[in-house]
Amino acid sequence: MEEKIIDRIVIISKKLIKWAKKFKKRRYLYREIQKIDPEYFVGIKGIRGVGKTVLMLQIAGETKNSVYFSADSSILKPFSLYEIVYSLRNRGFENVFIDEIHKRGNWQEEIKTIYDEREVRIFFSGSSAIDIVYSSADLSRRVVLKELKPISLREFLNIRKGFNIPVYDIKTIIKKKKDLTIKYAECIKFFEEYLEFGGVLYPKNGFYEALDNAIRKVIVDDLSALREIDVKYENNVYKFLYFIAKSHPFETNYTKVSKFLETSKTFVIKMVEDLEKAGIIKTVFPCAKKGIDIKREPKIYLTIPIRKYFEKKGIKIEIGSLREEFFVNHFSELCYLKGKKGEKMPDFKLGDTIIEIGGVSKKRYQNPDYIAIDGLNTSENKIPLFLFGFVY
Repeated sequence: MEEKIIDRIVIISKKLIKWAKKFKKRRYLYREIQKIDPEYFVGIKGIRGVGKTVLMLQIAGETKNSVYFSADSSILKPFSLYEIVYSLRNRGFENVFIDEIHKRGNWQEEIKTIYDEREVRIFFSGSSAIDIVYSSADLSRRVVLKELKPISLREFLNIRKGFNIPVYDIKTIIKKKKDLTIKYAECIKFFEEYLEFGGVLYPKNGFYEALDNAIRKVIVDDLSALREIDVKYENNVYKFLYFIAKSHPFETNYTKVSKFLETSKTFVIKMVEDLEKAGIIKTVFPCAKKGIDIKREPKIYLTIPIRKYFEKKGIKIEIGSLREEFFVNHFSELCYLKGKKGEKMPDFKLGDTIIEIGGVSKKRYQNPDYIAIDGLNTSENKIPLFLFGFVY
């Protein structure tokens, strides 16, 4: 590679690392990455706008002999990742941070080769759709891949509003619900703002324009890593997201969606899998029942704030769905309770705890362990819904 190009990478890297220092707050994944054994390379995946680039630059700024570059830079297109990395290694850099790695078609094989030569350590980021377990290069023994989830309410308050709220696990939230509600009561006034401008870190001015562009790029660019994308597929994805946005979660089963899209159920199942990998939707499957074969139809939710994005487009959304979506977006290991046809059931099971999501007047006729409600009421089995946004 030409020395001038290497010089340019180094100059831009220093400039960006310096720029990232103005962001004093760290995403939750920052500490987790620091604990990873140096024997491994590190990968960070996540939906656009969650802060992967800033996180990488923050880590680079506190790691010796580090340099950063974006794999989709136009001046680097003629060169392989291997060439770029070893040109930088010859300049004395031992830790190389590569952004947007999924833009390179054979990146897995190149990372494997670099790892096997053990002369440099790689940190990389890419879209939610990237996978290392099933790649031909088999990076699972060489790379620790972490997902950077959308911005939680806790992080939104810390980053956007200047709070310094620590992480609280679910057991602490339940046990100390009254104390935590008193301590953080003022946070509830930002709850609606989070639903509208949370999840991603785009500036508030132009937020939905940036989100619109990000959704389009996820569909057109990121999903192409999973399958060939044509105009029909792209249109079906938008129609599907529109269908979810205006529906209750229990109304979006595979059969109804396939009828709405006028396509096969098999196609819908694959599309749901693609969109979940890409970070656009979240699915919650029914809880298993011992000795009973449960029909595996998921409830389908949008990632925050995509439902609000559709509301801005003029679609009437369901407030109950939005409340459930907030809860679902903050937890990974949960299932929904499925009863007989017409039977009223509480919403979710989280571990051994059954939780109903509802408004301030929600009653306990469905016999949940706890009701997550709007407002600050902690009497009986009620827990303010916003507290569940402090789990990461």
